[in-house]
Amino acid sequence: MLKVEGLEVRYGRLTALRGVSLHVERGETVCLIGPNGAGKSTLFACIAGGVSATHGSVTLDGKRIAGRRPEQIARSGLSLVPEGRNIFKTLTVEENLRLGAFMAKDRESIQARLDEVMAHFPRLAERFRSSAGSLSGGEQQMLAIGRALMTGPRIMLVDEPSLGLAPKIVDQVYEILMSLRDEKALTLLINEQSSKRALRHANRIYVLRSGEMRLEGRAEDLQDGEAVMRAYFGFDERREVGEAAQ
Repeated sequence: MLKVEGLEVRYGRLTALRGVSLHVERGETVCLIGPNGAGKSTLFACIAGGVSATHGSVTLDGKRIAGRRPEQIARSGLSLVPEGRNIFKTLTVEENLRLGAFMAKDRESIQARLDEVMAHFPRLAERFRSSAGSLSGGEQQMLAIGRALMTGPRIMLVDEPSLGLAPKIVDQVYEILMSLRDEKALTLLINEQSSKRALRHANRIYVLRSGEMRLEGRAEDLQDGEAVMRAYFGFDERREVGEAAQ
C-alpha cells in the first residue's frame, strides 16, 4: 500500500535520512522505533508532504506521492497525526474536528464523520464545545487522532502517540488505534519510542538509527528483543570499535 525507496533528506549539510526504505501492506500495523534524533519524525513528515526529499521515492497504491502538497496527499487517503499533536488550542473540540473535514463535499458527510469520531471517542463528545487547550494530554491526543480521521484516511501515520502521556492513557490510546484498525480496516504506521509496546501491537517492526534503517522484521520473530536492542543501540558496532581500538 505504502512504499518508500531509497529516501534521502538533507537539511543543509546535515543528512537526516540516508537511503531509507520501508513498506506497509494494506491492513497492517507497522511500528517504527529508534532513539531520539534518529530521523523518525522527518521520515513521517516526508511521506506526508511536509518535507522534501533529496533522493528516493514514495508511492501510495503504486502512485507516486513524493513532491506533492500535503493536502493532495491527504486526498489520496493518507493522514498524519503529528508529533506533539499540534491541535489549535484556542478553538473548540468541534472546530478542530471540522478543520479535519476540509475535503468533505457536503454537510451530511461531515456530520457522518463527526458522529463516527464521537462514537470512537466518547470523551470528546463530552467536551465537544470546550476549548481544545483545556483538554488533558490524553484528550488532546484523542482529538489529534479524531481530526485525522475526519479526512477519511485509508492509512494513518501516528507520530509518537505516547509522548508525554501516563502509561494508562497510552494503553487507552492504543486500544482506540487497534479498534480503528479492526473496525475500519485502517492501515497504521506508528512512530513509537517503546520497543516493548511496538512488539506487542505491531505486525512488523522497523528500527531507524542515525538516519539509516538498521532492522526490519516481523514482530513475532523479534519477541526476545535482542535483535531490536542491538539495532536500536548499536551494540555490535560498539564492540567492533572497541576491538579495533585494542
